[in-house]
Amino acid sequence: MRVPIIVPEAAFPKKDPEHPCECQFRQMDLRYKTCLMLWVVPLGAAVEKDQVVCEGEVEKKALEFTAPCSGILVERCLEDDEEFAAGETIGYIETEA
Repeated sequence: MRVPIIVPEAAFPKKDPEHPCECQFRQMDLRYKTCLMLWVVPLGAAVEKDQVVCEGEVEKKALEFTAPCSGILVERCLEDDEEFAAGETIGYIETEA
């Protein structure tokens, strides 16, 4: 079964333990913003549920997007440095079930 990785409408910025900031704990509304993509997991790699598979950058903040399930990353709908928005499917994970 193929499970989509969908950009949420809101996300928390990636935490930076060396430079803590109050903004890291405020959820960002992504509905009216475009973000830039950076994949951190290669195509064909095994992933675990909630593992970070890609990052996005919006308003100079990094966001992490996680796998919705365990499986194999089988498709990327966007490549690095492409723009995406909330609600878009950015990739697919193949599961055994």
